Amino acid sequence: MKFSEDILRQFDLEPQEEREPVNVMQIREMLEFMRQCAERIVKKSRKYLECSDEETKEDCIDIVTARLNDFTQVFKDLMIFMRKEEGTHNGGTSLRYGMTSFETFDFEQTEEEKLFLRELLLRNEITHDYFNRELHQQKLIWIMQHCADGAVDVYNNIYEYCSKKNLLKKYADKNV
Repeated sequence: MKFSEDILRQFDLEPQEEREPVNVMQIREMLEFMRQCAERIVKKSRKYLECSDEETKEDCIDIVTARLNDFTQVFKDLMIFMRKEEGTHNGGTSLRYGMTSFETFDFEQTEEEKLFLRELLLRNEITHDYFNRELHQQKLIWIMQHCADGAVDVYNNIYEYCSKKNLLKKYADKNV
């Protein structure tokens, strides 16, 4: 029995191109990712508040949890990059270090932004403490109800800083 080439192509049997992990990214790309995360946090938080369907609400919580984790990672990396650029990085890499670093830039912060940043440590709890997941979920819902828009405010401050300092075309290296 012979197979036609068209049938074989339909099965997509071509080997996938192997890709190497990327440890260097342009600041503009990092900020775009941060913006997407922040906007998704806000969008799904609003959807959660407007919705009465329990399954949809659970999906919103899952999406906000995932995007909060992504937001936190890029936030930490940007804070380290910014501190290195100004020559004040002391080797810190923790979320607390990132949060403290953010304060050193004297950004004009909205109240929601301050609340959001204060509660950002919840990401660590969600990630590492599944024993208390219901407690953490209640805290996440509180964030979704009261300060999700603060994520966009954080992004806006960092973007404005990087733009003013001509950092958008520079690269952050995860290995350095």
